[in-house]
Amino acid sequence: MDKSNKIRKYQRKDYTAVVEFPVEIIGRDGVVRKYSFEESIRLYQRRIASADLRYRDQDLIKAEKSHCLHRIDQLRRSFFAHYGWPSVQVVDEDDHSTFLAAEVAAFLKRCLSSVDPDPESFTFSKLETSEHYRVFYVQPPSAVGTSDAVVEGHFLLYVFRFDRGTRSSARESFFDMIKVLDGVQLSSRSSVESLVAFFHTHDCGLILTGSGSVVERVHEADLESIDALSWAPDPSVLDPVEQGMRLLAQGRLEASLKAFVDAYTAQNFRRVAYLGAAVVADQLSFDDEAETATVMGSQYFPGDPALIYHRALNLLRQGRFESAYESLERISDWPNGRSAVEFLSGLALVAQGRLLAGQKRLRSARGMAFRLDPHLAKGVRWVRAQIWARDLLLAAGGLVFITGVIGAYRGTVWQIGLSLLAVCSWPMIFKSWKRQFILQISGPADRRMRLSSSAVLLSEDNSHPLQ
Repeated sequence: MDKSNKIRKYQRKDYTAVVEFPVEIIGRDGVVRKYSFEESIRLYQRRIASADLRYRDQDLIKAEKSHCLHRIDQLRRSFFAHYGWPSVQVVDEDDHSTFLAAEVAAFLKRCLSSVDPDPESFTFSKLETSEHYRVFYVQPPSAVGTSDAVVEGHFLLYVFRFDRGTRSSARESFFDMIKVLDGVQLSSRSSVESLVAFFHTHDCGLILTGSGSVVERVHEADLESIDALSWAPDPSVLDPVEQGMRLLAQGRLEASLKAFVDAYTAQNFRRVAYLGAAVVADQLSFDDEAETATVMGSQYFPGDPALIYHRALNLLRQGRFESAYESLERISDWPNGRSAVEFLSGLALVAQGRLLAGQKRLRSARGMAFRLDPHLAKGVRWVRAQIWARDLLLAAGGLVFITGVIGAYRGTVWQIGLSLLAVCSWPMIFKSWKRQFILQISGPADRRMRLSSSAVLLSEDNSHPLQ
């Protein structure tokens, strides 16, 4: 189809009709596929993102993006017509161009179905507007559950609207808020707002927090079963995870990182995308990007050992050694990655000054277990060599001290001086050694050991093929 015919075809499209869900969409291969509301939105947003790659003519690119934007608005209007409720319309009071009320309705239906199957019974009201988001108060019905098990509490919904570009201050604020909320302990849910769920597309982000016992009724596992539905991506567009892998193999790290970020932004349940972003970001010493990938990935895949490992590594890079060690202690079942965990735990303990416990962990990190991550085996050997060098220096200082003590007994002045020199040198030796050691963990990019595990990218399951 030539340019003029294709543009005329776009111009003849009817975007006013209300469609049913799942919606049927014809791919460029001529195959009709069914998509849920979330899947259809992501499909058209992927087409917008890839339009510049699929077309060379600027008029066609503009027409394709305009068509996809109109389809997204149509899908959101249709979903809200079928499944929305009046109180949620307050979301679009300030901006009628994005129809985010539909995204909010779908999000709340998924998140709150375990609290009450009828979300329309919740009280929904606007609290405040900030530079990057609006806050809405979501109150469940006064009595939830049976008379002997009434739960109490409320939710807060944060609605972010992102700019059309790939980066925006609102998008960064969204990710920053997730990082902050991730630090709230579950034990504090009764009195402190804690993260319940979050969701984002290319043009909006939603965060649901809650307090009180009602939060315990929300089962995040249910969100995964809905949002992880397989869907057919555009066959003409290279999968961003595959693209990230290829770019990584070529050594184009920054381009690879962008591809992995695009992958988990488009499909939230792409575990390997979070891991890829974490691995590449750590190699680039982009600690903020690694933190975003590991925090978000851990929310979608709680308890995943590979994500916990890289989250702990990110904490090490920040100098938060105790927090890193505590994270690693959460890994209970990861047999193929056990040596990697022991190695990182040993580094965290030594960096804290817990030398004996750290050396014990480092001894249990067997170099042969890192067949697919030889840089980790090299790191183990380097750390052990550094510990031996430190011990030798301290032992040499001890011999000098003993010589000085003998000299003092005999009254030899120069031996007494050696003894005093040895006593003064011990703390200097240890301090200098520890400084060099920590620089290898959390120092500048050119001084760091490579501690991420590329082996976790070899498969998308929960195994870790180090052995």
